[in-house]
Amino acid sequence: MIFRIAIRNLLHKPLYTALCWLLLSCSTTVLLVLWALNRQARQQLEQQIDGIDLVLGAKGSPLQLILSSVYHLDNPTGNISLTEAERFMHHPLVESAIPISLGDSYHGFRIIGTTQAYLDKYNVKPAQGKVFGKSMEVVAGAEAARKAGLKVGSRFAGTHGLGKTGHVHEREEYLVSGILPATGLAVDQLLLTPLESVWDIHAPHHDADAHDHAEDGHDHDEHATDPGAGEDHDHPDHAEAGSRESAMMQTPDPRKQVTAVLIKFRSPMGQLQFPRMINEHTNMQAAVPAIEINRLQSLLGTGAKVLRALGWLLAGLAACSIFVTLVQGTHERRYELALIRTMGGSRGKLLALVFAEAFLLGLAGVVTGIALSRVALLLLQQELFAGYHLNFSGAMPLTAADAITAAAIVGACLLAALLPAVRAFRLNIAKTLANA
Repeated sequence: MIFRIAIRNLLHKPLYTALCWLLLSCSTTVLLVLWALNRQARQQLEQQIDGIDLVLGAKGSPLQLILSSVYHLDNPTGNISLTEAERFMHHPLVESAIPISLGDSYHGFRIIGTTQAYLDKYNVKPAQGKVFGKSMEVVAGAEAARKAGLKVGSRFAGTHGLGKTGHVHEREEYLVSGILPATGLAVDQLLLTPLESVWDIHAPHHDADAHDHAEDGHDHDEHATDPGAGEDHDHPDHAEAGSRESAMMQTPDPRKQVTAVLIKFRSPMGQLQFPRMINEHTNMQAAVPAIEINRLQSLLGTGAKVLRALGWLLAGLAACSIFVTLVQGTHERRYELALIRTMGGSRGKLLALVFAEAFLLGLAGVVTGIALSRVALLLLQQELFAGYHLNFSGAMPLTAADAITAAAIVGACLLAALLPAVRAFRLNIAKTLANA
């Protein structure tokens, strides 16, 4: 009975009721979306760095190194020599070291040169086909394969750079040997290939230069066959040239560079010794993912706090509008309330009637806000995954934090109804009816 009367009272002034409902819905939507995004982002960020204690890469921003090599979101800081990196990759304190090399892409999806250990780290195996076994074979992530139209046996040419446009390596084509299942991780948007593929794809440039030098050398050799030239085989210049050539033969192949190395230690001693040793005594840098991600979350947390404050501000405005609506409503309906009392209604029923109106408004706003927040997450999910490689499908279920937020908003509505309810409770029947 009380709720029926409360609903009719709310519908009596649809404009005020709609305004309160809209403010409550918007505030609930903003707060629940922020809670869900913050919770899922934290979980996804921590899941991606699980098993990575340190990232070895070129000098630059450590956060940029983590974002580019672990989350594949930023541009790399540069390349490092694989030979120099192997000094630390084979250290007794290192349990595993996974080299990765970036530089090319296909339709915006990054081609990552690495080893099979990268797939083992994320415990993923091809759902179709097989793991790459030789240079220029590719295992495609589920999302990359779907959007780029790749299948087992497909061939494609990579584009230089990490964008969708750039120079296409038309002379060399990759062969898709396998398609990975969907994991919800960054690997879904990657094209994985052996390190040799990245080195071989740029080999024609070096070979062309070598060929040009060889042709020049051949011309010089022809001139050297002239009877009047080069009779002294012990000429100092020739000896120096021979020593330089011998030194070059002993120099590591400059093509064998990697962008980063993902390192996991056997014990915490590695985390204490490696960063300082590498940063101070080499031309490489060591970045600790846990530290950098905590720093990133603190930076993002400031913006999240501002948006959360905006959500609570909207909830406060909704509570104020409910307060004004109920104060005005109880004043306009004071004669009706007095008649209810004369017909046997108790003061408690009047009190319950006002609180019922506030409760129904709050409940309607919260229910609508929950529905809108889930729709918003559903719409944002694909964009966030494509842009930030973070899977927000797990953000859909309601959590205890969501329930507490919804209860707090309904509680604020009931608090706003406290003064109007007290006024209805203390209504003077005789005086009210005398002035009717």
